[in-house]
Amino acid sequence: MRPLLFTVAYLCLWTTPLQLAAIGWGLFLVATTDWSMISLTNQVFLSAHLPWLYEFAKTVWYFVLPEAVADWIMNLPFILHVSIKAVASTLLGFWLLPIAKRMT
Repeated sequence: MRPLLFTVAYLCLWTTPLQLAAIGWGLFLVATTDWSMISLTNQVFLSAHLPWLYEFAKTVWYFVLPEAVADWIMNLPFILHVSIKAVASTLLGFWLLPIAKRMT
């Protein structure tokens, strides 16, 4: 159980810089294009800038989740979604790391 907790904790922490880069990319697009913070959704961003990831995520989300939930995720504002995800994963990583260290 301890190696799994370490893996999840470090994965959560190591992905934070990638999520911060995605937030920066989104903010750059909002500043330089006609998109706003609300109109730049996950679907718009991924389909326009990362089509291979968009196709993969769409396939997985629509297979695993109910259609309404997948539609909701795809229509969330990109910057808000990634910001919340970055904060949550960082906090989860910092919370799990001491727990994993205490385990014997």
